[in-house]
Amino acid sequence: MDTTNRAKRIAARPALWRSAAVLALLCGGAATAQEADLLSVVGQPVLALAQRPELTTGLRFNSGGHRSVLAARLRDAGPPVTQVAEHFLQGWACQPSGCRDGGVFLAYDRRDERMYLMLTEDGAVRLSVPPDPRGWPGALRAGVAEFIPALAEAIGSRR
Repeated sequence: MDTTNRAKRIAARPALWRSAAVLALLCGGAATAQEADLLSVVGQPVLALAQRPELTTGLRFNSGGHRSVLAARLRDAGPPVTQVAEHFLQGWACQPSGCRDGGVFLAYDRRDERMYLMLTEDGAVRLSVPPDPRGWPGALRAGVAEFIPALAEAIGSRR
């Protein structure tokens, strides 16, 4: 009887491997579809990037007492979201009076699944995630230079 069960298990192994291979292909396809879906925000306002499920929790958690101001700035006018250095998505929006008076810069690293956020108000940075822009990737420097030129020099200077 034990020999019969062993023979059945051995006979089932190729089917098990085929199932595992199909599952791996399906999961890989899901990741590719999710990646393509995330890239759909390219060309859209920065609000579209902020509304992505990959960012909403992080934005809620990190915005703290700035949540209403952040929500307002994300609805301001700005250039469309762009892809930078293959794995970053970035965009910004500003008040009509200028980004120094009130603006938001938002970037997302698709490879490391990390968010970069800067909120300005009344000529000062009110919120920065991560807090020290010197640790931000240098690939974001050009975008920050268009957002607020004076801040761009600090981006990535610690790396």
